[in-house]
Formats: sequence, C-alpha cells, structure tokens
Amino acid sequence: MYKTKDLTQKDLDSIQIKNQAEIVEYIGSELDPKEAFELIKKESKDFTVANAKAEEADALLDALVTRKPIQKENVFEVYTMGDGTTWRILSKREAKKRFKDDKEVFAINRSEETEHLIETHQDFKRWDEFAMEYDPKQPDKEKNPNSLTNEQIRILKVKKEMELALLTIKLKRKKEVKQKRKSA
Repeated sequence: MYKTKDLTQKDLDSIQIKNQAEIVEYIGSELDPKEAFELIKKESKDFTVANAKAEEADALLDALVTRKPIQKENVFEVYTMGDGTTWRILSKREAKKRFKDDKEVFAINRSEETEHLIETHQDFKRWDEFAMEYDPKQPDKEKNPNSLTNEQIRILKVKKEMELALLTIKLKRKKEVKQKRKSA
C-alpha cells in the first residue's frame, strides 16, 4: 500500500529538490521531504491505515526518491479479456476526468472478466479498477504518457513536487485542526 514506509533518514536526506524557488512561489514555503514523510506516517497511522491523501502524498514522495514517474498515472497499461475485448487501464483520477468530460468509462473486474459502464458518480465508490475501450489498430487520440519530451517530463516533475508540498500543507493543517478540537 505505502511505498515509502521503509525509507530511512539517509534516504530522506538524499532527496534533492531542484525547484524550491518555484515551490515557494506557488505555495509560500519550501518542500521538506522529512516533514512530508512524517505527515504521511502520522496520517496513515504508521503506514497501517488506508488514507487517500496520505497514499497520494506517498506516491509523490516515492517518485521523488526513485526519480521515476508515478506509475498509476504515467503507465499506458492495456488489458485484454478472454473474449478479446481490449481495455486501456485508467487511474481513478483519469476515469473521473473522462466521466466529467462526458466520455465513456468502464469499471472492470479482471477475475470475473466483466465490465460495467460508469453511469453515476456513485459507481466510482463501488468499483476499484477503471478502463476505456482500446483498439490498438486505431491511433490513440489521448497521448501515451510514455512518449513525453524531456521538457514535459521536467514540467511534470515540478508539478508533482508542488503537489506533494501542497498535500504536506493540507495534512499539516488537518493535524492542527484535530489538535485544536481535542484541546477545546
């Protein structure tokens, strides 16, 4: 579930964030990987409880440590069912965006080899894996994330660093609100 749970202090110290000036301009403070790690650890109750924001921050921090793009959103995975139906796997975020843009989105169940057309926002709570129909013979109108230019990769990296910084702030504020409620 959490990729960064085994990080050491040395790992956190080795993270170099080259875009601190842009992050400061965007959110008003520098990104501190150690602080982000501690907040993820706290919000996930020592990496034992699923927490959507903590998991998202965990994925972003892992991407900084490994210097690799986040797998869920940057991999073009194709899945073919036994009946020959081919699907392009989507993250929940991508699926919700497609749904909002009034495009077809399906929930799929690989073990049962079934699909379900997403018709309401409630469907996102009932399913775990999402996809769109995919025809490898047709050119993909939605760009394959694996074919990014170096500049696009740099921009995405800056964006991910800023997202992590924002999530860190949100988790910190949430913690402060909880502490104020407890003391009141």
